Amino acid sequence: MSESFPTKETSLAKELFIWLVIATSLALVNLFINYRHYPDDPTSSFKLLFVHLAYSYFVFTHILILIAIFRTLVWDHLKSANWLVQQTSGLSFAFIGFAAGVFNMQWFADFAHGLMFPDQSINFSISNSLIYWLGTFVAIGIIGNFAISYYTLRLNLKKSYQIHLERERLRGELETAREMQMGIMPSKAPSLPGIDIAGVCRPATEVGGDYFDYFHKNEDGSELGFAVADVSGKGLKAAMTAVMVSGMMHAEATRELRADEILTRINVPLYKKTDRRMFTALLFGILDIRNLEFVFTNAGQMPPLLLRDNKIIELEAEGPRLPLGATGKVNYTCESVPLKKGDRLFVYTDGINEAMNQNREQFGENRLKDALLDTTLAHSAEEALALIQSKVNAFTGNAPQHDDITMVYIKIEHSVTSFNPMNKTQ
Repeated sequence: MSESFPTKETSLAKELFIWLVIATSLALVNLFINYRHYPDDPTSSFKLLFVHLAYSYFVFTHILILIAIFRTLVWDHLKSANWLVQQTSGLSFAFIGFAAGVFNMQWFADFAHGLMFPDQSINFSISNSLIYWLGTFVAIGIIGNFAISYYTLRLNLKKSYQIHLERERLRGELETAREMQMGIMPSKAPSLPGIDIAGVCRPATEVGGDYFDYFHKNEDGSELGFAVADVSGKGLKAAMTAVMVSGMMHAEATRELRADEILTRINVPLYKKTDRRMFTALLFGILDIRNLEFVFTNAGQMPPLLLRDNKIIELEAEGPRLPLGATGKVNYTCESVPLKKGDRLFVYTDGINEAMNQNREQFGENRLKDALLDTTLAHSAEEALALIQSKVNAFTGNAPQHDDITMVYIKIEHSVTSFNPMNKTQ
């Protein structure tokens, strides 16, 4: 669907041109009414046109000056007033300008008329006719209404255009941030012997604070590290924090360090570099493929779920569970869980269990566990994630996604003795 945006505000030159057209039109009307009072000679038509144009422009100059004073000194105080106050004030200034112009016409008419018709005298006087003043009031009402309405339109167009430009600027920044955020996540899962792994991240807005990543811990491929993170908040700030956390993780995760040592090391600089209200819930796990062991450290993330023999086990971690960046010094600990063929590990952020439908009901942990049990029928990790996502979508329906959703699913397909480093795919 195409989106319509406001055009740029009307230029001052265009507005003055509109005023010129109005003044010229009124001059021509006045010329038509008074043409019969002048001698019929070849040069009188041009001279008479000049005189009436001069009359009209002279009066309109007074009106424009008063309207300029109104816009400069009064309008800012009336922006929040109702329409009637705005229009009445504008009409008053326009009428004062007209009255001043008519008053000064007593000397200007003699000057302009004498310049074109030196042989004729003119006796300019202000009419005391009720019809004249009623007609004048109506004319000035139209002019004043145009002045205020048109100026209001220009201001609204200007504001709308500025909002449009700001929106486009933010959209560009968000698009750049989204590219950066999606760029820190792997485009495909690592290929490992006997291990089927898949991950997905679905931001709730253009950009979010969730991310996941994989890290090869050694050259023979027998250990794979992975991280699932959820930065507090949403939007650009959360996305930039996620990018920073990703950079720190890449600097530390490939070193010969335990999972708890890695998170303890990056917590200190993260605390110093981020806002006190920003923190990052992150689970870092290491799959020891040779020994079929899962070692993880949980810094405020949802407990990973282990699906084994059609039962779900929550893998709780001992020690501190504080998110990264919440406090300056935390000594994290790690947990070790032995695995066996057929096990399935599921690591996720709270955007899944806290997903809400239109009745503000949460998907909840029970529905998540039921969905996870159904993944035993899935033929691959990627298919398992698609199944869980479909369960969440069926529950939420047309309700908007309130939080980022990130999942990593690991299926153990080999036994300890079947691991062969030579089969590792780079």
